Amino acid sequence: MLYDVFISHASEDKESFVRPLAERLRNAHIEVWYDEFSLRVGNSLRRSIDRGLAQSRFGIVVLSPHFFEKQWSQWELDGLVSRQLGGSDDVILPIWLDLTREQVLAYSPPLADRLALSADSDLNDIVARLVDVIRPKGSTLVVARDFLIEKGFVPPVVTDDWWLDVAATAESNDMEGTWQEAMGWGRWGFPLPDFTSEPTERGVRLGWAALQMQWLLAAEERPITQITPPSEVLEFIETHIGLGDMCADHIDYLITYAPQLTITGFGGRFESAIEAAYQRSIAWSEQQVAKGSSFGTAITSDGRVPRCSEGFALHDPNFGGYEPIHVACAFVQGHAVANGPPVKFYDYIDYLAWLLSSNSEWLGPQVRAILTEGMASWGVWIQDMTYRDADEENHEIDREIAGKFGELVSEAESLDEFQVTNEARRDLVQRLGLSVRRLSLAESADELASRVIAPKFLHHLFAHREKRRARKMKRK
Repeated sequence: MLYDVFISHASEDKESFVRPLAERLRNAHIEVWYDEFSLRVGNSLRRSIDRGLAQSRFGIVVLSPHFFEKQWSQWELDGLVSRQLGGSDDVILPIWLDLTREQVLAYSPPLADRLALSADSDLNDIVARLVDVIRPKGSTLVVARDFLIEKGFVPPVVTDDWWLDVAATAESNDMEGTWQEAMGWGRWGFPLPDFTSEPTERGVRLGWAALQMQWLLAAEERPITQITPPSEVLEFIETHIGLGDMCADHIDYLITYAPQLTITGFGGRFESAIEAAYQRSIAWSEQQVAKGSSFGTAITSDGRVPRCSEGFALHDPNFGGYEPIHVACAFVQGHAVANGPPVKFYDYIDYLAWLLSSNSEWLGPQVRAILTEGMASWGVWIQDMTYRDADEENHEIDREIAGKFGELVSEAESLDEFQVTNEARRDLVQRLGLSVRRLSLAESADELASRVIAPKFLHHLFAHREKRRARKMKRK
């Protein structure tokens, strides 16, 4: 059903009573089917009224001498009576306007026996009594609906099936209450208010779940990822009701989903909050140093405790002291390596293609350089040169050469031994072609392939591979 209430009345009663009543009800967040609100030029009058009758939870019937004279209003009343007779719930909410009980009794004995409101009463009192019936206090869904309306989001009436999806979205997940909680909701998910059976608190949780449901879907369809320019990320946040509040309250989640906002000058209205959180991270690291801890020393360039957490590496002038590979890993995966909120949206090879493209120049030369070096060193993109969704994208793929480039790199003991074959280059160009199309990159796949196989790029991959070998030998 699309409306809370349908108002059946005679047109002669609009000015004196019905219009003020309809306006007060609407101001009370009641969805009203009222001809002046609901009919548009070109609408079929009868079909619109039929739809209003069928799709309203209640029918307010303003009984008056004029009402009894109209065939149209009586036809509307007949429709409401039929609905009431066909169900167990009371549907008709009568109001007597300029009538005595005797007049109503003469017109319809069943109506005369129903408890009715008198139009002579104060209008505020009439509206309050109607609202008590239409929207009972303490109802979880009503609380949720009012919460959404106050936030500026207009939901359907509480009987609409949309609320079933909201209720399902608001269900608790096994990770709730932990840093991994967002994995239960998805990318751009945030902790919801505590799960409870108390109607008011549960209603607020439903409200937040409804808002989150909207921005989660939008973040997938648009999409909003680490490679989205900061201005677009900030615009996305501001145009989705409630998301800005969630981001402000959960900076740690925000910088995981959008690490680009931690780059100085890119944080928008969150800049000061990001800086404050960064300073707290520095203070924590300094405490570890003071305690003689070796926390994080295995992933820094100089073997010292990191200056801050990986989440703030792009905010730190020296990238927190982390090796480039760990800066790139945190950028692409967030804290997923520690089972944190899901961040990675594309294949690793797609992120690499973007970093090598001029599309990523907005990162700035230093940030772009360390992320590119980190991705090159990481090497995971070689095993991840998959053709995910290639068939769905309607692009022909030569499966016979798929994986040839990865095999060649894996077999080479050093950069000096690496010689790209024609098949391997075709495989690389073919896969990068998917990245170019997916991400709308400025360069051709062939141009990006030349950048990948350039010695200055592959040097980082083979150097990191040699470093790992040396560490293994040292442990033996």
